[in-house]
Amino acid sequence: MDPIYKLLIVKIHLLLLILLLPFFLFSQKTETYYDYFWKPCSAENARYFSLVEKTDSGWFRKDYFLSSRTLQMQGLYEDENCKTSNGFFKFYYPSGSPSSIRRFIHGKWEGVGISYYSNGMILDSGLFHEGNVVDKRLRWHRNGYMSDSVTRINDSTEVEIAWFDDGAVANAGYLVNGKQNAKWKYYHHNGQLSSLETYANGKLTVAEYFDENGRPLADTSGVNKEAAFKGGEQAWKKYLERKLHWPPGLQFSRTAAVTVGIDFTVDENGKIIDAEVSVPFHPDFDNIALSIIKSSPAWIPATAHNRKVKAYRRQPVTFEQSD
Repeated sequence: MDPIYKLLIVKIHLLLLILLLPFFLFSQKTETYYDYFWKPCSAENARYFSLVEKTDSGWFRKDYFLSSRTLQMQGLYEDENCKTSNGFFKFYYPSGSPSSIRRFIHGKWEGVGISYYSNGMILDSGLFHEGNVVDKRLRWHRNGYMSDSVTRINDSTEVEIAWFDDGAVANAGYLVNGKQNAKWKYYHHNGQLSSLETYANGKLTVAEYFDENGRPLADTSGVNKEAAFKGGEQAWKKYLERKLHWPPGLQFSRTAAVTVGIDFTVDENGKIIDAEVSVPFHPDFDNIALSIIKSSPAWIPATAHNRKVKAYRRQPVTFEQSD
């Protein structure tokens, strides 16, 4: 072969290597596995995995539900550790439907942000600048009724009005720098005042409570309580353990325990509603966990500001494989 031709071939190879080297460097992806609690783990114990790729604009990250390998989130970060959001972010439910769409600049919300319920109904919508609401932020209940409205009055003050999911007014008051301030009024479903509360920089200073007939409440011990399973957390744990069973015909060589996440709501009557799989693993496990939650006996409903209210909970359901 002619020496000049050989030298030309070598130069072309070197040129291609120089041109392709940045592509190979910047297209490298870092893969990490995470467990139910989003802690790094081995692949066999994972519920999520993420791919992080260095781009000219930052570090682009995609998180996946491991069971279905469908997207849970995708977005751009300005740092390699993916701590500071800096771009558009999309979140998804296990079904693949969108959960929320947001934009961040240096870690702060910017522009329009929208969230959705798993049934496709809009949950939250607002316009933001440097993390603060601009003009209005609106939220809705799952059934489409307006949930609450936050209207910005000036740089520091906002007014909030909220409604129950039947359209009745639930509460109203002022926010200063994002914290409750001055007098807030809360209402029973029948329109009677349930509590009159005074706040200073987000801290409750004075509170008066009234029953549904407008009479002052003597016993205020139950005005704010979380939803509870009858018998308490230990009884709830025993109920889950008693109902759980490993799916027949499934055996794993390494995995000794499997955790599925179920989201559900305890309504004002203590009934379980809107139960759905939020952290899936395998259809057999998912269906068993979901059925157990849906079949739960009635709970003691939550109270807030002296009214029965809906309570939302994410429950890890853990299956243990017997020898």
